[in-house]
Amino acid sequence: MPFPTIRAPRHFWKLALFGTSLLTLALSETALAQPASTPLVRFAELDVDKTRLDDFRKAARENAKASMLEPGVLAFHAAAEKDNPARVRVLEMYVDAQAYRDHVQTPHFQKFRAVTDAMMLRRELHEVVPVRLGAKASLSGQPLVRVAELTIDPAQLQAYKDAVTEEIDTSIRIEPGVLAIYAVALKAQPAQLRFFEIYADDAAYRLHIDSPHFKKYVEATKSMIVSRKLMEAQPIALGLPSR
Repeated sequence: MPFPTIRAPRHFWKLALFGTSLLTLALSETALAQPASTPLVRFAELDVDKTRLDDFRKAARENAKASMLEPGVLAFHAAAEKDNPARVRVLEMYVDAQAYRDHVQTPHFQKFRAVTDAMMLRRELHEVVPVRLGAKASLSGQPLVRVAELTIDPAQLQAYKDAVTEEIDTSIRIEPGVLAIYAVALKAQPAQLRFFEIYADDAAYRLHIDSPHFKKYVEATKSMIVSRKLMEAQPIALGLPSR
């Protein structure tokens, strides 16, 4: 479900950051890990016409509010590159493929597509496979978002997945300021990974990258990563269902 580049006002955060997750991912009451039944995850990269961002934002807000009421939607996160606000990353999570098909048939999504199609300069929707989906049971505050694109040496891909899984699980479990780290691989290119990370604030992010477990991950994987692109992003909508 594509969304525009916006700096959400404080009242919108109360909409976008509400509730607790209905993901069956429980490690504890406050930390979530990969579910036993893997959900369907979609990852989109969008370029929006800068001259029509206001109209795009209005349509997106309406669609965001309606979509988070769908029973099959597990999570919706969207953010724009800080240095290129018209480029948006969207990570969506559904109970299963049928829930996604139901979503794209809803009146609010159909309206959103009809209104915004002419505003889109590029829409790239990736089929992705979860590597590790880690999140707290709820989101709060006005978080810092970072997105990343990594290319992994195919010969070391499994070793990398093992290392990043350990790092994500530890971060979610012991760091209060790490709200979510989602790692997915492009289905057609398994060595191409995408990350969507949410921190309570900049201080939480700084504590995270200075943590022993993160430094262990960096040391263990430095020979496995062929290339990386790290980006700070401006949150658009960070949503978990209200339950």
